[in-house]
Amino acid sequence: MTQKPETRTGLFEQKTTNDYVVMWKGREICRYATVWDFVDAHAQGLAALEANQADLLESYYRDL
Repeated sequence: MTQKPETRTGLFEQKTTNDYVVMWKGREICRYATVWDFVDAHAQGLAALEANQADLLESYYRDL
């Protein structure tokens, strides 16, 4: 029985380039110069999702 190699998911520090890499199931998604850049991007993404959800709920109840 052959085991699959572990795929990495998460935020990793890349020591050779001094930046941070977001990995999802072994694939590189993004790179950030600093952890703060990652946090800012994540916060902006969450704010956008929250606004989108509010708009969706509003449209749902408006149509009732």
